[in-house]
Amino acid sequence: MRFGVLGPLEVSSDDGIPLRLGGPRQRVVLAALLINANRLVAVPHLLEAVWCEEPPPSAAVNVRGYISALRRLLRDGGNDEGHVQPRITTLTGGYLLRAGTSELDFSLFINRSRQGERELATGQIEQAAQSLQSALDLWRGSPLDGLPVPLTVHAELERMRELRLLTVERAAQARLDLGQADALVPELSTLTRQHPFRERLWELLIVALHRTGRQADALAAYARVRRMLVEELGIDPSDRLKRLEQQILCGNPSLDALATAADPPVVSGPPQCHASHRMVRRVKVASGPSGCPEWACGREVLERGGP
Repeated sequence: MRFGVLGPLEVSSDDGIPLRLGGPRQRVVLAALLINANRLVAVPHLLEAVWCEEPPPSAAVNVRGYISALRRLLRDGGNDEGHVQPRITTLTGGYLLRAGTSELDFSLFINRSRQGERELATGQIEQAAQSLQSALDLWRGSPLDGLPVPLTVHAELERMRELRLLTVERAAQARLDLGQADALVPELSTLTRQHPFRERLWELLIVALHRTGRQADALAAYARVRRMLVEELGIDPSDRLKRLEQQILCGNPSLDALATAADPPVVSGPPQCHASHRMVRRVKVASGPSGCPEWACGREVLERGGP
């Protein structure tokens, strides 16, 4: 049996034949059981999932009817053959739907994403890129797209979307380390427009621009995210983003090296300035705050005859 929640709700037999899932309320019950697969779902949670407002007096009876219909549907679809226990079990206070890791697309996504994360952390970049992309390929759209779900389910759906975004970021890191900066720039540009407050995506975009020789565009991207954070949220960019700007200004060669872990491509500590790299913008040297890496870098470059 195959269960799909990473997009419109789908259930199909092992040979790929889709099952007809019944009306909206029965589908909501199935969705609530699937996103909590292998865990007890309390009856009050199901009642709230089906009836966003005050449930009618017959609500509990109706839910039992939906559960019975789902049991018949899964059994008739050949789902319970070979299973010692039924797919949906009645427990004290609620119901539990059993789904194996290979049966539920969200469970598959979690496993592949974690595998890619481990591979990225241990320097297996090509394998990580493949694992992470295979995880993302499971998504067919927004989770439970087209199904009316209550606020009680929204939190779980938001968690699923957040996990997808984390996987998108890790996949982009792996591809960046494989030298695919050119292809990543348009994708990351779109992602930063869709998720403008996600600084990790901005970090990846800025590094991708830098690695394609577009230092001015990389600094312009930093200026955009800084202005947006200050004007709309009243906060400064993270220390990592600030260091990244300084490293580009100073021509730090670490930005051109491939990463060996899943951490952002920003080295810790004060940025090291390298006079052999061209400065991207003019820097005053007559005065300025002592110890500022930007001023020190400009001073060193000018002393050696740089621009």
